[in-house]
Amino acid sequence: MPRHADPVQRRQQVAEALLHVVEAEGLEAASIPRVARELNASTGLVQTYFRSKDELLLFAAQHLGDLLRARVATALHAAAETDIKERLLRAMGVIAGADAERAAEGRIWLAFLARAASHPALRQVHVAGAEEIREHCRHAFEAARQLGQIADTLDPRAEARALAAFADGLAVQRAVEPETITDQQVHDLLGRYLSRIFAGENNRQGRPT
Repeated sequence: MPRHADPVQRRQQVAEALLHVVEAEGLEAASIPRVARELNASTGLVQTYFRSKDELLLFAAQHLGDLLRARVATALHAAAETDIKERLLRAMGVIAGADAERAAEGRIWLAFLARAASHPALRQVHVAGAEEIREHCRHAFEAARQLGQIADTLDPRAEARALAAFADGLAVQRAVEPETITDQQVHDLLGRYLSRIFAGENNRQGRPT
């Protein structure tokens, strides 16, 4: 890794190296010297961009969260604008680990989550990211209610929190017990969950079209 390069790009490269180490060896192994070896760089060069392991962990956690949230946002706009159930299914599939090719991200996310329970700064990063995802879901449920796709009596904020919690639970199971639940099963379980909420297609009755 050359010393003279774009600082933003280099910080991201260091963060990616840390994520690779966490995936292979766990969070405790992700010291600055170990990350430097992963990059075939010197410890001093890594410390040019991150003064401590804590600073690197915070940046890497934010970087991972940014990648996940970007895919959630893309999924929410990938399907037809009015097909809100499908949009939510794709978005929560990202969180729940329904993509086998990205299964490692779930294990890395779980490692950061465990540390966040006793690390205030990491917890703040996690909470901010989780709230952003819940807000995306809330807006989707509000739109579905306006379109008559879900019942008027449903609370979009409460449904968003419940859906995000369900997806998080699936993500934990997928990360810890991958042999017991496949990516297709994750997708199917999310689909069944959302189908119960969107079961009232007849909610449209009496609504203007």
